[in-house]
Amino acid sequence: MMPAIPKPRPRLLEKRDRASVTAAIDRAERAKCRQRSGGRCEVITVSLVPDWAGLAPFRCVGRPCFRQASENHHLIGGSGRRGRGKSMLAEHRLDVCRQCHQEITGHVLVPVGEGRKDAATVRFERVK
Repeated sequence: MMPAIPKPRPRLLEKRDRASVTAAIDRAERAKCRQRSGGRCEVITVSLVPDWAGLAPFRCVGRPCFRQASENHHLIGGSGRRGRGKSMLAEHRLDVCRQCHQEITGHVLVPVGEGRKDAATVRFERVK
């Protein structure tokens, strides 16, 4: 008589477990990003008006004061890249307001330079 072979765990349950781990990491990294930004939009645009040191960077400002961040922008994007690998980490995300996020995804604000794309060094330039 052959010993009974246990059934493998259903693939659907394995997939759900992986998704829950990914979602937990995403929530933790999003919280780090929110803590870093203090709830304010992190977009820094480079002014075309020369300053003492060349170009004058300034942070997103709204009507009464700094805009409140409501969305999270992945700096490393592309088909199948958002929310995976390095793109998921807080150092490759920006906490942004809705208007800045629309301008970034609409290519009105574009990153200056082609160096590393991390939240500490990215600066944007308005092209339209």
